Amino acid sequence: MEKIALFAIAFCIILVAGCSGTSSTPAVSPTASPAPPPQQVAIKPPSIIKSGNYSLTSSIDHIEVDSKDAGKHIVNIYLRLTNTGNESARLVWYSKLTDKNGLSHGGVGVSHGGSGAQTFIFDPATTGTMRDYVTIDSDRDYAALKEGGATLDVAYADQKSPLEPITNLTSSWSLEPSCFP
Repeated sequence: MEKIALFAIAFCIILVAGCSGTSSTPAVSPTASPAPPPQQVAIKPPSIIKSGNYSLTSSIDHIEVDSKDAGKHIVNIYLRLTNTGNESARLVWYSKLTDKNGLSHGGVGVSHGGSGAQTFIFDPATTGTMRDYVTIDSDRDYAALKEGGATLDVAYADQKSPLEPITNLTSSWSLEPSCFP
């Protein structure tokens, strides 16, 4: 029994000595490029909007740009919505980016592959963050956003008639060029 205990202690000493020794060759570990953090938009005031039975507070949570394919840029727009009305709602919305030259991308029937972003059943006092996206199909058009920023217009519709935005239920923000890395 004593031999086993001595052997275990000797083994631990050798193990510890090996772990604390110095090496003349620096250890090299592969480094993965971390994913870029979401682009934080300079604080924009929330949009407080009402139309008929609908009442919302909408704000930009963050924006990410995915440029995996050459010449194709997907601008992911995350909006944070709060149902400030008295009724549940199911909404769809369409984001549209307009550059300084007046060229627009996205919009009703176009953003999010044509279907727009959709909420779950949105009860009163419920808040959620949902994603819409706009595809920019050329490097030149994306460069215009990068250089001059854009206006983000969002039109909201009821999911019962998703291609008919609710009158006066829209949000709009100016986005700085830094939103488009």
